[in-house]
Amino acid sequence: MLRAVIAAATRRSGQPGRVLAPPAFAAAAAACAVWGHPAAAAGAQQATGSRPYIGSSSSWSSGGQWEVLRSQGFAVNPCNSKLHPSVTEAGIAPDSDEEVSVQKAYTPESTCWGCGPAAKEGLFLSSYRIPGGLEATAVLDSKYCAFPGIINGGVVQSLFDCHGNWTAAIALMDNAATPKPPLTLTYEMLTNFKDTTPPNEPLILRSQIMKIKGSDIPGTKPTVQVDMHLYHSLGGHEKLLASATGLFKKLGALRAL
Repeated sequence: MLRAVIAAATRRSGQPGRVLAPPAFAAAAAACAVWGHPAAAAGAQQATGSRPYIGSSSSWSSGGQWEVLRSQGFAVNPCNSKLHPSVTEAGIAPDSDEEVSVQKAYTPESTCWGCGPAAKEGLFLSSYRIPGGLEATAVLDSKYCAFPGIINGGVVQSLFDCHGNWTAAIALMDNAATPKPPLTLTYEMLTNFKDTTPPNEPLILRSQIMKIKGSDIPGTKPTVQVDMHLYHSLGGHEKLLASATGLFKKLGALRAL
């Protein structure tokens, strides 16, 4: 498809090997480069004289890539978080003071049972940025109990699964300076249960990004290691209920609904 765009939008000059790109091709190549297509990125560089900004933030002044995305019409910070790199690196103020969960900001039509805003039933996990990761609160209904007063362990792991994938996806998005997070799936996860999880009680789930591996190696799928902890919030005191370490792998350019 990209070759067809290039062929249709370019013409040869009188100088051997030189391609003149009209504005239509320059715009198309720059738009394709947003999603990290290497040929498109090269085309954008040739057509516009600019350097590719996806995955190469080190070649830009701090925050420059977010300014470019905004100038192309992308909503760079739809969750309105003050911790988004467009704010911390580029100084671009959020559009609103009302912060939105990453789930509602990026996949409002998702029907995922664990975190989909549009799911008819589910856990409705809502995650927000914190330094180095995400934080979510949840209250689990008693219908998810395996025994009276004890939430099923698989439901707890579903919280970790969704929260960890979102943490990894946001980390990859920030690292590559793209307007939307990629599709990630759980590669492996180890969960340790410290205590039973009660129903109908406020829970806090926090994650921290530990390592991003392979994001700068062509042809490899990046992975993100994430550490997570689930707490029972008791009047200002937090009791650790479970912890998990997960490895999450990028599979596609955009998250699926």
